[in-house]
Amino acid sequence: MKKLLLFITSIITVVTLTACSSSNTKNKLQEVKEKNKIVLGVSPDYPPYEFLTTENGNKKVVGADIYLAEQVAKKLGVQVEIQQMAFDSLIAALNANKVDMVISGVNPTEERKKAVDFSDVYYTSKGIFVVNKDSEEIKSVADLKNKKIGVQKGSTYETYAKEQLKMDDKNIQALTDVPSLLQDLKNKKIDAVLIPDDVAKIAMNKYTDIKISTFTADNDPEATGMAIAFKKGKNDSNKELLEQVNAVIKEIQDQKAFEKELDKYAKVAAQSE
Repeated sequence: MKKLLLFITSIITVVTLTACSSSNTKNKLQEVKEKNKIVLGVSPDYPPYEFLTTENGNKKVVGADIYLAEQVAKKLGVQVEIQQMAFDSLIAALNANKVDMVISGVNPTEERKKAVDFSDVYYTSKGIFVVNKDSEEIKSVADLKNKKIGVQKGSTYETYAKEQLKMDDKNIQALTDVPSLLQDLKNKKIDAVLIPDDVAKIAMNKYTDIKISTFTADNDPEATGMAIAFKKGKNDSNKELLEQVNAVIKEIQDQKAFEKELDKYAKVAAQSE
């Protein structure tokens, strides 16, 4: 009888301790609200999504993605703190707890889904080639064989150039920011740059000696769309936060608000130095 009572007492103790432990474990939404801010990781070299501009003599990160981050923060009742870094460092920063979320034109590929959690897709763009006006037109994948293509380092375009276009590493110029790629294109160090159409349209307004190629490759890397990335949660620790974020995305999509912000910041970026 004593052994039975001891066994029952042990079970009750374990259950109680487990329940207490679970109740003391904060989910991501609770953590963000408790510190009254959400830290955003962003690579501000991707206008009109995110880029640097000068206001009253001070540098400021602006863009459609920043607008989205502000709407998320507003929904959560917290402030946004922006951390700038290279695009290929964003996921690592997320998993190292240096930032809470990443909104930087990130495509939710199957490979990335293994490392982080994603929100619903908030926007889908289209990948295109930008070339010099006096260059030979790209008409097929075969035409890319002996050309050097510029892509953003760590982006889906870098993977696309290697795996889909089957290009040799020596013919791929991977840099951390798009403006540097466009400058290399103007200086004819590379033959083409593969970027989203929204980014390319701004480049057209700023540079008169480049153009958008009529060639479009199959399996567009932008087809997966763009989503907000969060550190992969355990035991549904991200569930409440993702529900709130996805509600913001749905509202913005219903109002076509993101497209309006893209148009707004495309004009700002075209006028920026």
